[in-house]
Amino acid sequence: MSFVSTLKKGVPVVLPALLSVACGSKQDALLDARFKGVDSANVYISASPLAMADSVLYDTVRMTGGRFCWNPSLTSPTEVHVVVDKDVRVRNGRASVPASHQVVFLAMPGEKIRLDARYEDGFLAYDLTGSGDLQTQSGLRNAAKSLYVKSQILADQIAEELEEGYENADEKYLDSLYALRAGLSQSIRQASLSYVQDNPDNLMSAFFLLQNPEPDTFLAYYDKLDASVRDGILKERLDKMKAASEHRLLLRANDAKLVPGSVAPAFSLTGLDGKAVSLADYTDKYVVLDFWGTWCPWCVKGIPQMKEYYAKHKGKVVFISIACRDKVEKVRAMVEKEGIAWINVMNGTAENDVALSYGVSGFPTKVLLEPGLRVKAKYLGEVPEFYRDLDAL
Repeated sequence: MSFVSTLKKGVPVVLPALLSVACGSKQDALLDARFKGVDSANVYISASPLAMADSVLYDTVRMTGGRFCWNPSLTSPTEVHVVVDKDVRVRNGRASVPASHQVVFLAMPGEKIRLDARYEDGFLAYDLTGSGDLQTQSGLRNAAKSLYVKSQILADQIAEELEEGYENADEKYLDSLYALRAGLSQSIRQASLSYVQDNPDNLMSAFFLLQNPEPDTFLAYYDKLDASVRDGILKERLDKMKAASEHRLLLRANDAKLVPGSVAPAFSLTGLDGKAVSLADYTDKYVVLDFWGTWCPWCVKGIPQMKEYYAKHKGKVVFISIACRDKVEKVRAMVEKEGIAWINVMNGTAENDVALSYGVSGFPTKVLLEPGLRVKAKYLGEVPEFYRDLDAL
């Protein structure tokens, strides 16, 4: 976990005392950095060895006169994140750093790196001097400057929309912003994918590929990697990403099969009282399957309306909420706090992962079943169509 990802998770970070480093006395430093337009600043650095992603070195360096040096003892290829304190943003008590203002690169043991950075129109451009791979990394990023800037504008709009909390946000507007930003992110990644295509036997290709979360894209380019790269220092992380990508593609395939009129996948799950709940017991009823989690703000936001419609339709419709990625203690506490009277069960795992069999890729997701347990409709998010369809039964 990098310093930046730690900030985004809202995890408190304890950094060592400031290290005021004079570059003149550190000519052997791994990193010699110059920031144009910045005089004095605190610089936060995290270093994650590629083979040990959870083993992270956090450091704080003092920049003076627009310059600082850093000289850690790296023993393997390491992902380095560099953040200047003035670029850390705090919203609603949570700190983050825009991608447009992060320095990220792959450092090799013993490599001498020169970093020249400058702020340009809401973007931190930088040049890395050392190996050809370093120059490639900074060159690809600088070429995508306009995309980074547009992405950050969208991120600011998202943050502004969420300032009053999820419960007061316009979900459809937020979804449109997220979709636009996802498209920009894919465009940013495309340049690195071209590098993977042309350099399948280079460790840098695996480094770039791990930054591409689209499952079909990842799997297509994973197969292009040379065996020496797939089975090399990044094997464990590549294998995990491969398994996650295959899981997401299976979700998509199951979602595509869940069309109106199709037979709903059967299941038996454990209720909060420890007893089994089988879908087959409700074949003569309309059934609502509500995939949710106590960690999901949209799910919690929708509870009052769900309670209203349960009271309105409980004589004709069976409501079953399926808690996913959650702990039974948290679900039980939420159910008791909110006075939820319908059936609540915990999702299973492996072969009994009902969210997977129903192709649930976002929360909340609701599935309306007709008598005979055939799919009538599927709804992603808290949408008015779901409630209108209940009223029309």
